[in-house]
Amino acid sequence: MQLNVISVDDSVTIADHLQRMLENLDGISFSGHAFTIDEALILLENKKPQIVFLDIFLKEENGIELLSIIKNKFPKVTVIMLSNHSEIFYKNKTKDLGADYFLDKSYEFDKIPELLKLITEN
Repeated sequence: MQLNVISVDDSVTIADHLQRMLENLDGISFSGHAFTIDEALILLENKKPQIVFLDIFLKEENGIELLSIIKNKFPKVTVIMLSNHSEIFYKNKTKDLGADYFLDKSYEFDKIPELLKLITEN
């Protein structure tokens, strides 16, 4: 089974790095990247991903707001928060809103393949 994955982050560097990583994983189909909430909602509607990688801060927008929208409109989507803001406040806030996982972008980026393998096996 191929898992359809999108990412939402305002960093071009992270977007490129994540795309290269995901394109080399078996069972993963990388379907696009969004830099804004509007772009993310279009991808969610058109690509129907099973997994979304989501940053907390998106330039002048808020990934936490998008998390709430995703969990209301697309409740079956697995959301993996991927952020440099790994303070307990953000971890608790995103968990309360339905985030399935939280990875620190700076220290846990290399754990993404392992996490996706775990998700595909379940």
